[in-house]
Amino acid sequence: MDTIAKRLKYAMDMAGLKQSGLAQKIGAPRSAVSQYLSGHMSPGTARMQALAEATGVTVGFLDGSEPLAVTEQPAPVVVKNISTAAAARCMGKSEKFVRVGLQRGLLPFGNAVPVTANRYSYYISPFQFRDYVGYELFDTFFGRNA
Repeated sequence: MDTIAKRLKYAMDMAGLKQSGLAQKIGAPRSAVSQYLSGHMSPGTARMQALAEATGVTVGFLDGSEPLAVTEQPAPVVVKNISTAAAARCMGKSEKFVRVGLQRGLLPFGNAVPVTANRYSYYISPFQFRDYVGYELFDTFFGRNA
């Protein structure tokens, strides 16, 4: 694991981040992150610092000058599926609040797709939901401190 690209990919995997999530955290276009991961472009000093902070590793780890030393930020809890009931309990709201909010496009962490005239299929993005409720509440509710 000797290139910035390989080390960045490893750090992203450990932090549970995808390219779009990392790009958003560092304020860069996703194409820039893609270029870093492919090895076609190397980040500058300020961007390298932002990448390290966003993934929870040191700049030295990313540039290969030191072994892996994870910073104070713990890895996030990884959740693949969130039901409307679980989202409602986490937020302290009713399940109806979540369902109607998703149906009307008022909640920024998912969507509702009509299946029939009166039925919907719901999708809640774990990453967007974590951003919406906050990392501490999300991690506590979905497992780190449970």
